[in-house]
Amino acid sequence: MLLEYIHTDNSKEIIPLNNSYIKSEEWIILQAKNKLEFIQKFIPAFNAGQKIILFDTKHKQLLEYTKNTDMNTLSGIHKVHSTCQLLFFTSGSTGFPVGAFKTQENMQQEVTVLKSILSQKNFKKVIVTVPFVHIYGVLAGLLLPLAIDDITLVIKEDFLPYEILNESKSGNTLIITTPVFIKALAKLNESPNLSTNLFVCSTGPLAPENVELFQTKYTSNLIQIFGSTETGGIAYKIGNTPNWVPLPHVKIHETHDKLCIYSPFISPYIVRKEIISLKQPFQTEDIVTIKDTTFKLIGRSNKLIKIAGKRISALHIEKILEDIDEVNGAIVTLVYKSKLLKSEHIIITLETKRKITRKMITRKITEYFGVLSIPFQVNYVEKINYSALGKKTIHF
Repeated sequence: MLLEYIHTDNSKEIIPLNNSYIKSEEWIILQAKNKLEFIQKFIPAFNAGQKIILFDTKHKQLLEYTKNTDMNTLSGIHKVHSTCQLLFFTSGSTGFPVGAFKTQENMQQEVTVLKSILSQKNFKKVIVTVPFVHIYGVLAGLLLPLAIDDITLVIKEDFLPYEILNESKSGNTLIITTPVFIKALAKLNESPNLSTNLFVCSTGPLAPENVELFQTKYTSNLIQIFGSTETGGIAYKIGNTPNWVPLPHVKIHETHDKLCIYSPFISPYIVRKEIISLKQPFQTEDIVTIKDTTFKLIGRSNKLIKIAGKRISALHIEKILEDIDEVNGAIVTLVYKSKLLKSEHIIITLETKRKITRKMITRKITEYFGVLSIPFQVNYVEKINYSALGKKTIHF
């Protein structure tokens, strides 16, 4: 693999990779000031079998946690020390981040599976927009290119959508990215034929209309990967197919509407306040309906509201509200209050050009779901931002 680094002035440089590394027997925190430094540190350390802790240093809770917690002396660390090599942390969007330990086999087997799924094209170049401190970034953005013969990995600290488009025009390019970039690319004025390319997207399902618009515009295929830090990859789908196909070696079933899996990619251990062993089958919080060997994703259990017998996804409500011309972004949060006659209501956070009437919000929701009584309150913020992985964040 060749590493091509694009500097801030858009000049390009081929960076040699150093494989020499003196291994420590302890868990170390890999810190890097940018993507280039991360790659230069991670590859030799990973190949040498170094035990590595990865986390987003911009996450204040995690930064404080790692300052106050020595993983090498944590109670129960002996259970994971002999088998695990990497420790990733979840985003913490539903509470304090959970640490997920991974073995080298977890990672390498999933890379082999991803490589087999993508084998229908002869790639010469990989463009990566995702951060490397998360599992998707390491798996698809770094270990996968390393496993593909005769390929150039192209990275830049912060790609703009039009820069990705320009880099991919040469064809035979694999683009590892997120929903935010897919949506942004679909809005560009250019529409070159990118039929020899393949876009891989993760960290959140795309709406069917976004997929259709993107693939039609560029005559290119899009593969979505579904999974989590703890589970690794679970399933994938190509284009606008409604159902998710489990990755090879992943077995699925349904318990109380929730997806349960057996998988070689699941973390053997996680860490919250203490180290916990994960058993299989692993029950996720994803509500699904299974048909034959595939499944349809209804939504996360903590992002679903049940009104008049109907399951409604908070993400679906967000999409409906964002279709209003004046709305730039929406976040819907479910709130459970046992003392209320109706046990659920929602908080709608909006970034708008002007305030939206409650009547309009109710009308939009009714257009999609029929006449439903959903108690809600509305908050307005100046800006809804997106993290590097495409997750919404609020700046008050």
